[in-house]
Amino acid sequence: MGAEEYYSSAKSLRKLFDSFAIIEEFYTPLKCYLETKIALQKYAFFLDKNLPYARDFKNLLIHFFVVIEGIYFYENYGFFSTRMNPKENPGLPVICQCGCLPSWPLEPMVDSFGHVIYKRVIRFYNKDRIRPLCMTISKNPEILEGREKCRLTDEQIEGLKAFVRKNRDLIRRHYREKLDSIDFIRAVQKRSSKNN
Repeated sequence: MGAEEYYSSAKSLRKLFDSFAIIEEFYTPLKCYLETKIALQKYAFFLDKNLPYARDFKNLLIHFFVVIEGIYFYENYGFFSTRMNPKENPGLPVICQCGCLPSWPLEPMVDSFGHVIYKRVIRFYNKDRIRPLCMTISKNPEILEGREKCRLTDEQIEGLKAFVRKNRDLIRRHYREKLDSIDFIRAVQKRSSKNN
């Protein structure tokens, strides 16, 4: 669209988004959170940065993301996750959170063709503790955002990967709601004590 049409649409959209009434329009905070993350990734890969409104559009997406992230973290994130603490789990280098609902561990990634791929993850905090990073739940766990964004040491990252590899089946049973939070924590601790 042309710049004039964009600025008119962006102004009304921002006004609507900034009102509390917008919350009633959300199907779920999680869906909006994921869609906004996808939009930011698509912006980074595909939007023509030479468009006169490209920077404004990016700022608008970031504004939406910050708002919806706050709502999602308040409404869903902590309530549907199980916190794993290094003090209670020897070998776990940092606090991490595992989902206890099938949709919780889903993290969207946009490939080079613009297709959205969902990866299943656990989440852990960087040393700045502002926003969690994601590690894939796989045989070869990886930091989804890339090593360069993670401020943990190589040893801490390897410890987190070892935790995922060792407990991958339990993590999956937990997000599939086959293990509740207490049973999940006990199973991880029991397995950890057997290996020490």
